[in-house]
Amino acid sequence: MDEIKKLSELNEEQVDQSIHVFIEGFYDVMSSISKDKDKLHRLFKNSFDYGMTYAYLQDEEAVGFLGLGDYRKRPIKLDVDIFMEILSGFAGKVSYKAMSSAMEKPNVSNPEVIYIDYIATAPELRGKGVGTKLISYIRDVLGYKIIELEVFSKNTGAIRLYEREGFKVKTKKTDILMILQGKGRRILMRYE
Repeated sequence: MDEIKKLSELNEEQVDQSIHVFIEGFYDVMSSISKDKDKLHRLFKNSFDYGMTYAYLQDEEAVGFLGLGDYRKRPIKLDVDIFMEILSGFAGKVSYKAMSSAMEKPNVSNPEVIYIDYIATAPELRGKGVGTKLISYIRDVLGYKIIELEVFSKNTGAIRLYEREGFKVKTKKTDILMILQGKGRRILMRYE
């Protein structure tokens, strides 16, 4: 049976699976912090707001991850002590500062807008409808009418998914670092 639940409703194994899906989905960005997926798992497991993050469960196994932010806060709050412990002192502090400034400030100011901070699917199920079901959940179950997200221009599969789901390009931003890393431009997309 397929279902979507908040991380706060999951057992420990399902939470671990969810964090694994997140890390796999964002590994190209997260690997700049550490290439060690176990370290990344420890860095992020307790950083998420389990009331603002969701897992798509297929036969009780987490295969999709969704983090939603609003005008008040985002679904993640990093802990400098954990970063310094896992990444060793100075490197941990530098990584924490870079990540927290990029990941914690709300992306929207309108209370009517929900922001998809993170959406990821287990690699073996990409293109199999998990992302579509997560987006449908936001609209149909949670009842949000205006949804925004950002995607890199090189992520053409995700862009096609969002366009099929009714998202339109709102703005395109040039981020030299992301372009140099091969991700392309940042595209802000909106559904309403």
